[in-house]
Amino acid sequence: MSEKAGSQSGGSSEAGGVTVSDIQELIRRKEEIEAQIKANYEVLESGLQVDDEILEFGSVNTQNFQSLQNIGSVVQHSEGKPLNVTVMRRGEKHQLRLVPTRWAGKGLLGCNIIPLQR
Repeated sequence: MSEKAGSQSGGSSEAGGVTVSDIQELIRRKEEIEAQIKANYEVLESGLQVDDEILEFGSVNTQNFQSLQNIGSVVQHSEGKPLNVTVMRRGEKHQLRLVPTRWAGKGLLGCNIIPLQR
């Protein structure tokens, strides 16, 4: 029986034009959004903020940094383990601790790191 079938017999699985698959899709999206919020909250909890300039990210620092792949490699090898991160924020150095963790979105950090354009 299709999701819309049975509406004439009073056994409708739709309410106001909304089908069961519509509801299932909304639930799936809700779970994705909640996972993104949780991941972003964890990043904020760890102290990482928009416009932080990363000086050290685990074993990667300003002396040995070549590309974002360096940071990606450190993240991949540190899943579930704390990473020491040093950032420059509004002229002050801050020591942070991040724990790369799987979540519903891409990556393990719940944020994007982009190269600094000078």
